[in-house]
Amino acid sequence: MNKVKLLSILSVGLLLANITLLWFLLSNKPKHGGPGPNGGPRNIIINKLDFDENQVKQYELLIHWHRSEIDKSQEQIVVLKNELYSTLIDSNAATKDSLINEISVIQKNIETIHYKHFQDIKNLCRPDQLVAFEKLSKEIAALFAPPHPPKRPE
Repeated sequence: MNKVKLLSILSVGLLLANITLLWFLLSNKPKHGGPGPNGGPRNIIINKLDFDENQVKQYELLIHWHRSEIDKSQEQIVVLKNELYSTLIDSNAATKDSLINEISVIQKNIETIHYKHFQDIKNLCRPDQLVAFEKLSKEIAALFAPPHPPKRPE
């Protein structure tokens, strides 16, 4: 087999592999978008509460507000943590304690934002969806917990 024929076969094989991969990626989009096998927490909430299209639109607005508020708070925490860890070089106990207190106030605000977000979601529910919301409320902490890294061997 000459080189031209071999390169042609390889090129066609790679082209078919790329087309197959593209088809697979495009055909397996989640119903409501988002990461993860269930489309992430957004889709889990939409599906478990059986939101209609109007509720989904209202929920999208709530998500936008929630993410915006959380992002602002997390940016403030990053700034404060940078200041805090700079006290390792220029040790000042009063500054360190003050910064830790400021971080804790913002963290408390983040939890308040999360709580309000779920109150708003509850308010979106029709009376027939409230039982599902009660069930979901018992899973909220696990649903939004950060993924745990694998345990290291000791």
